[in-house]
Amino acid sequence: MAEAVGEWDKTRLVEERMKEHGAYDEPSRESRYGEYAGRHVIGRDCRINGGVYLGGGEREAIVVDDKKYGELGDTYDELLRRREKAVKEGEAFKAGILTDVYELTMEKLPYRQDIVDDLVRDYGHDHKVSLTTFMNRGGGVCRHQALLAAYLLERLKDEGKINGKVSVDRNYVEGKRGHAWVRYENSAGTVFIIDPAQHYAGRLDDAGEDQWFYERPSTVIDRIRNVFKRLS
Repeated sequence: MAEAVGEWDKTRLVEERMKEHGAYDEPSRESRYGEYAGRHVIGRDCRINGGVYLGGGEREAIVVDDKKYGELGDTYDELLRRREKAVKEGEAFKAGILTDVYELTMEKLPYRQDIVDDLVRDYGHDHKVSLTTFMNRGGGVCRHQALLAAYLLERLKDEGKINGKVSVDRNYVEGKRGHAWVRYENSAGTVFIIDPAQHYAGRLDDAGEDQWFYERPSTVIDRIRNVFKRLS
């Protein structure tokens, strides 16, 4: 996997851009990326459900909230039905869960830049809009797909059906663009990537050169330290 050159944790750009905004509150112990209009800002290694996802540049502010928007809960229930059917056919519940999350996300939010462009015109300037609005219109781009897939995994974790850590990661790479995806680290420490926009769902280690720059810089540093430990 190639090394990314640019801004790794793109959510930090959100903090810089929003710090003078009247609806934005600075980061705190409870909200590591701050709060916007009464909701925590969704970023790396923080909770998805109940939060709002902002751009490094001005665009829509995406709200993820299954208590307010029932379509999210309905989608989760559909995921459970798929897994229950697989279990009845002899498959372990966890065995195909990442594939099901990936496929269901692709069905509910196919990649449609045109739909996003229309909705951003309606909800730009950091106006809040539910993720389900994009689902109901029939499409989204990487950030919408990542939020839905991460929500589903987080809900599974909340209900004790899986363990591990769920994160919406994003970065900006010079000469390319910004991108968002889901990082899931299971209880054994294996990292998986779910990235519908890039048509990838699998282990971080298996992502090829043609995939995005998923690896966190801290992970690279840790690997170098481990090499020196083995040599010493």
